[in-house]
Amino acid sequence: TFLVTQTGQRFIYNTGPRPTPKALAQTVLPKDMMAKLIVCLLIDFVGSSSYLLPGVGEAFDVAWAPTQTIMIAAMFDHVSPNLKYISFAEEILPFTDLIPSATLGWTKEFGPVILGESGKRVMDLTVALRGEREALRESMNGVKMA
Repeated sequence: TFLVTQTGQRFIYNTGPRPTPKALAQTVLPKDMMAKLIVCLLIDFVGSSSYLLPGVGEAFDVAWAPTQTIMIAAMFDHVSPNLKYISFAEEILPFTDLIPSATLGWTKEFGPVILGESGKRVMDLTVALRGEREALRESMNGVKMA
């Protein structure tokens, strides 16, 4: 499917200017909610795993910071255009890898959707419980009269 996209065509064949790393990442990275969550968790895990190798980890962060920044820009520039800068600073500075930048971007994009849905479900549940309570009262009143 990559070769069918305009970015893939420009990458493989000489059909114009080469695509940017961000355009390549946008073509490859997922767009749906759950797949993005998994990718975000993996990005944050790789960034935080540099603590497993003392000394070597900070050198790994120098290579990982631009890669993470490109992926975050590709996934979340439309929602939070400044997140890529925060992500780069978080990854390149020592001892700041604990901030889950990618997951924060996912929360910024999908948090309102999840909260909106859960609010609707709570309201639906409240209406259903109110109806059940009234039905129970009516049945209890019928039992007391008999």
